[in-house]
Amino acid sequence: MEHIQLKSETPDAMEAIAGGIAHDFNNLLAVIKDKTSLMKNSIKPSDPLYQHIIEIIQCIDKGSEIANQLLGFAKVDEYSTSFIDVNRLVRKVVENLDLNGKSIVLDVELDSKPLIVEADSDKITQVFISIVDNALQAMPKRGKLSVVTESAAILNGSAGSYGLNTGFFVKITITDTGIGMEKDVLENIFTPFYSAGHERYPEKKGLGLTFAKGIIQNHNGVIDVWSSPKAGSSFSIILPLKEAAGNIDIPVEDEKLVLGNESVLLVDDEERILTIGREICKALGYSVLTVASGEEAIRLYKEKKEEINLVVLDMIMPEMNGLETFLKLKKLNPDIKVLISTGYAIDEKVQKMLRQGCKGYILKPYSVIDFSHKLREALEL
Repeated sequence: MEHIQLKSETPDAMEAIAGGIAHDFNNLLAVIKDKTSLMKNSIKPSDPLYQHIIEIIQCIDKGSEIANQLLGFAKVDEYSTSFIDVNRLVRKVVENLDLNGKSIVLDVELDSKPLIVEADSDKITQVFISIVDNALQAMPKRGKLSVVTESAAILNGSAGSYGLNTGFFVKITITDTGIGMEKDVLENIFTPFYSAGHERYPEKKGLGLTFAKGIIQNHNGVIDVWSSPKAGSSFSIILPLKEAAGNIDIPVEDEKLVLGNESVLLVDDEERILTIGREICKALGYSVLTVASGEEAIRLYKEKKEEINLVVLDMIMPEMNGLETFLKLKKLNPDIKVLISTGYAIDEKVQKMLRQGCKGYILKPYSVIDFSHKLREALEL
């Protein structure tokens, strides 16, 4: 009896220890990040120390991710569910991916309708990030990362093979063109601390996929995986679709509109995009200028560059594309702040712009809330 009792109590003790360490570690990192951010804000980007500070902040964020993994272990069975739109969750993560220095083409295809699930938003985000991180690590030199969201009916035999009841589901499919996996590797990817390439990819050892599997199972879903050596891998997160929620775009509870009062220049060859963007900017408190081509953007910026705080720049335009426009704008003002507005492909041109100082990107079509946050992030960088 004593042996059985020890077996049942040990996980609780380990969870308590992990939770305590993670909590204290996160608090320590928060203080370090605050102090480092103050240092960053007190020096110019041209200062030799500036890049070192940026790298310190990146290491702090990585440490916070590790602490959150420990918290995931300590609170693996704690959930706070609400109705969330999977499309919005995916957009938020994808738009904040750090692809600098990586020759990765990002292709995103979101379902035209909101895809509502009842889930813990933080937990599902954790799962999605874990799978995306693995996909990026599988493409160390170059490749293509595709993300697709869709609704799917899973019936009869298919449902049985997944261990699900028949019904309607949401699928988030993450596909990479990376190194792929042999069958024996594929069968062990959800094993704690397992990695097939310890020497080549030591950072892959961890609990990310182990937690991911448990989280999705606790949401009455599954993760379906396909892979082939040198051909890449595909992970599908499958969750029950909440039909009762209807076609309502439900915002994340803690998301609010962020207002501003700066001047924004919108550059896009589609009039409807300019019209919508103009209305959104005005509603958020910004003054706004609009032009329909790169050439017009250059001319207007020459005249009003002292007044314009941010340029929101479309990538695909006739005659002068986004990259060409950006390079000419940067000659007029090396410190110009530009937010890329694009469809669902983050290609070599976008990555070149990010490497040369663009302040991020937003995927079209965007919501008012998403746009308000992206504007503030770009302006404050």
